[in-house]
Amino acid sequence: MAQLFSLGITTFMCIPANLWQPLATCLVGVFLAIIALLQFKVAHDKLRLELFDRRYKVYAATKKFLVVIVRDAHFERSDLFEFFAATADADFLFDKDILDYLKQVADRATAMDVLQKKFHPLPVGDERSSLVDKEHVEFVWLTHQITDMSKVFSPYLSYAKIKSTFLEDFINKQH
Repeated sequence: MAQLFSLGITTFMCIPANLWQPLATCLVGVFLAIIALLQFKVAHDKLRLELFDRRYKVYAATKKFLVVIVRDAHFERSDLFEFFAATADADFLFDKDILDYLKQVADRATAMDVLQKKFHPLPVGDERSSLVDKEHVEFVWLTHQITDMSKVFSPYLSYAKIKSTFLEDFINKQH
């Protein structure tokens, strides 16, 4: 074993002195390139997780708003403004499909609220019944969204979307 070790050192020592510096420079360069690539990957993964976190906050705010509506069959203006504030950054985080969905949730909730305000003072009759039926359609749609919204958001929040590899993203230019 000692002979093998001394043979390795002797062979290693046979490299001429004028080649040590370029060889060491090359090894340091390769080492630094590997470190830089790993740091780039860590930064990329951190960006993906931060994007997921921000998108999830929009999802959670939408769900919270829908739960208030379903729980009370009514919402306060403050609930609507809280929903708008919590989803204001959606323009920068999602594609048009989610933006359209969030607008539809807000529009249908507002329509439900307007219809409620119209039929409450009316006496029982055909006009009130017609408004109640229209309000009920909006309420039922909003109720279904508590479960259906996960399908709408899943392309942006699914685990498969988050776990894609750095190399896949780099090749597909999704960085």
